Amino acid sequence: MEKGQEKKHAGGCGTISAPTGKGISLDAVSIRTIFRASPIGVFIVQGGRFQFANEEFQRTTGHTEDELIGRDASALVHPEDWEKVRKNAIKMLKGERNSPYQYRVIDKAGEIKWIVESVSSISYQNGPATLGYFMDITEREHANAALALSEEKFRKAFRSSPDWIVITTLEDGYYVDVNEAFNDTTGYRRNEVIGRTSVELGIWVDPGQRKEMVEILREQGRIRNLEAKFRMKSGEIRHVLWSAEAIEYGEEKCLIAVTRDITERKIAEEERLEKEKLRGILEIACTTSHELNQPLQYIYYLLEEILEKLPGEKAVEKLKQQCDRMRRVMSKLENITTYSLTDYVNGEKMINIGVSGSPER
Repeated sequence: MEKGQEKKHAGGCGTISAPTGKGISLDAVSIRTIFRASPIGVFIVQGGRFQFANEEFQRTTGHTEDELIGRDASALVHPEDWEKVRKNAIKMLKGERNSPYQYRVIDKAGEIKWIVESVSSISYQNGPATLGYFMDITEREHANAALALSEEKFRKAFRSSPDWIVITTLEDGYYVDVNEAFNDTTGYRRNEVIGRTSVELGIWVDPGQRKEMVEILREQGRIRNLEAKFRMKSGEIRHVLWSAEAIEYGEEKCLIAVTRDITERKIAEEERLEKEKLRGILEIACTTSHELNQPLQYIYYLLEEILEKLPGEKAVEKLKQQCDRMRRVMSKLENITTYSLTDYVNGEKMINIGVSGSPER
């Protein structure tokens, strides 16, 4: 056959046409010597059938050399990948593609394996053939698939979480990403926060607390359930539990933070403490009133006797007025349901008896 004529021969993906006279000329002895112990799979296909397969190729496919020699090369390719493999091999053999291509094979046990392959034209035993290099990348593909699945799960969890989740730079607090719960609760739209800092937006009521948090993250790598106060866009202050972990995001040190709004819980807790405080005040008030009542009654008795003997005595009348005042105070103590505090000396507080028993002002 003259140079430039084409002759049909088999590639790694089936029967293709390629110019003769191109490629390397190899004989069977050279092939076995060079490629037998190669750490990657090596094969030769001629006339659409395997003519050589080294030990690594046999190990990957699960077939022995006797089972492979003379077998149709397309038999190992996953049916769904056949057309893609055929086209990629043709392009590579014609010099239209330089990079290896990936596809799936089915081994002897019926398991699917991912392969990366490159092919070139050679002359073998006085005829055109295809030399293929064949590497098993199944573990890498499984790892990539697991990583992609993990990333997809993270994206779904990030977007749908009822808690606020944000990613910010560790040092400066620039927002890299925020979820919908953050937008819904804070009142900020996503484009209002991305690229800006939490300090710039005034979200941390106490900016110093964020500095302390950064130091903890540097030392320990994580924080769990830090209680903080965050300021919403409206100016409202919300109580939160803040947890964060230092991560690498791209090439930058960042943190991913989960924030749980506990404002309603804090309000309920404050109301409970207020009730407990009121209960304590009521117990003290009732006890005090009871303890004062008997001595006061005796004082009234003595005053009445004195007034009978000294009617109109002004000093006794004034004393009786003070006892009446004490009785009114005791009556208020017995009927306290709410209380109000007023300033006392040295910064102390005291119960304002004059307004206690009415709603706090």
